[in-house]
Amino acid sequence: MSPPKYMMVTVASCTPSYLGEAFKHLATLTAELKQKAGAATTRFGVLTTGEQTGHLVLFQTYEEMNGIDAAFGVYQSSAAYKSITGSGEIAVTFRNILKIEDLGLKKPSTDVPAYGVVTRWGCADLKLDAMRKEVHHFEDNGAMILRYCTIMTGPAAGRRTLTVGYPSMDSIEKTYEALRGSAGYNALIQSFDMDWRNIIRIAG
Repeated sequence: MSPPKYMMVTVASCTPSYLGEAFKHLATLTAELKQKAGAATTRFGVLTTGEQTGHLVLFQTYEEMNGIDAAFGVYQSSAAYKSITGSGEIAVTFRNILKIEDLGLKKPSTDVPAYGVVTRWGCADLKLDAMRKEVHHFEDNGAMILRYCTIMTGPAAGRRTLTVGYPSMDSIEKTYEALRGSAGYNALIQSFDMDWRNIIRIAG
C-alpha cells in the first residue's frame, strides 16, 4: 500500500455525558471507513486543551482524493454515523482536507497512540530540508507517528499542520525539551507564524 497523501479532519462539539457513547459509534464508523472507503488510517479522540476542549476529533487518511469522496458515501449509509449526528448531543464545528507532505518518521508505529499534539502555523514554503533535520528529536523521544500537512480547505487554507502521536505525556515533555535545545528548531520557529497547538487524548 502506498503512503497516504490526503487527510480529512473533522471536529465536533460533544455533550460530556455522551462522550463514551460517541466513542463506541466512532469505533464502528472508522471500521466502516477502512472497509468501504479504503481509509489507510483512522484515529479519533477528544481535545484536552484550548478553546475547543472537550470537542471530538476524527482523523482519516487516504491514498487519493477519491477515498474522501467514498467516505461521504459511508456517512450517508452508516447507522453509526446517523446515530451520532441524530443524537442531538454532537455538532460538527469544522471539517478540513489536508495534503500530507513528504516528511515522517523512519519507522512509524501502527499501535494506537495515547496522545496527539497538533500544531498549526503559516510559512511561505514547506522548509522540508530544515524540518527533516529535526525529525530525530521526535523519534528519539518515543513519537509513534508524524504527519506534516498543508491545509487545503476552510479559512486556514494554505497553513501547515504537524500532527504527532505519542505513547505518553512524558514522551511529549521529553520531545519538547529536546526541541527547545535545538538551534535548528529555534531557527525554524522564528520563521513560522504559529497560531495553534493543542493536545488530543486518543481513544481509538
